[in-house]
Amino acid sequence: MIYVPNVTDEALDRMLAITPKTDARQAAVVDSPDLTAPVSKDSPATFQFHLLGQTAHAPGLRFAPEDSARSKWRRGFHEFLQLLAPERIAHAHGEPYNGTAYYLVISDEDSKPILQVFTPETSYTPEALDWKHLVEAPQPLTLEITSAYFESNNVTADGGPFVGGKFQFRIE
Repeated sequence: MIYVPNVTDEALDRMLAITPKTDARQAAVVDSPDLTAPVSKDSPATFQFHLLGQTAHAPGLRFAPEDSARSKWRRGFHEFLQLLAPERIAHAHGEPYNGTAYYLVISDEDSKPILQVFTPETSYTPEALDWKHLVEAPQPLTLEITSAYFESNNVTADGGPFVGGKFQFRIE
């Protein structure tokens, strides 16, 4: 399991404990590489995607603008309440995650997971060793994308998780 910075294992555990929902707006579209043709084994491919319900956002924007004000208010209110509390909340693993995160799983032809990534980004490039494992895995491979929106490591009531889709491809 690979955790891209800022996401937490607690957030992933909470996401995986909930059955993903299907919502057409949360369906993923793989922008690159072109999975309709074999992906070159020569160097790691960057898997880049977006959700159908997302419009083009500036890099780093993890949620829709209409959710932004509400989320900021909730986080601010939560921080204010912590100041009034007699004891502060301890976070053993660092700061809780807030925002949208994506769980990417690449499995081999036998549905055995080869690479699992939890990331706040809509792109991921495997390290050389991980790419080697993908190249050597029984083909074809399947990329599965699941997304969720988090506040303090918890999936919000309307935040999923959502089935993004499954995409079959080959590395040659």
